[in-house]
Amino acid sequence: MVKLRGFIRSDKLAFALRLLLGAMILVATIPKFTDIEKYSVYMIYSYHVFPMYPINIARFLGLVAPYLELLIALGLLSGVLTRLSAAGWGIMSFVYFLTKLHIIFIQGRIVPCGCFPGVLPDMLVTQSIWIDAVTMPLCAQIILAKGEFLNARALLPRRWKEKLRPIW
Repeated sequence: MVKLRGFIRSDKLAFALRLLLGAMILVATIPKFTDIEKYSVYMIYSYHVFPMYPINIARFLGLVAPYLELLIALGLLSGVLTRLSAAGWGIMSFVYFLTKLHIIFIQGRIVPCGCFPGVLPDMLVTQSIWIDAVTMPLCAQIILAKGEFLNARALLPRRWKEKLRPIW
């Protein structure tokens, strides 16, 4: 049990997961910037989950999501604010997961998810829901790890390291 706990909190595992998650998010996000309206805003509209009136929350989320995803991917890959980035992706995955559950079970529809427009453009919400279910525990591991292995926090002055430890 102690070895398992040590493995789960391992910095080297967190580093590998950071790179894996960061690369996956980057591959999913970059193609969205070629046409944010088509690959992000329209996809959120097609979910019929977020309101468009009186305030168009669906459009706002569609415009903001790719930029948040890009910041999270860059944070994970570069080792800057890794816990914050992992927490951000964990929260986004949870929201995506709940949205997809709503679409599948409450609305009774199966629609394209728009998750990987450049690589897997035909992926459906029923297929992509598993990605969210798997990435949430991976984010938890990154958050719980010591976070010392190949992390940009090592470049900071000592007093900043301690202050930023909860989010870095």
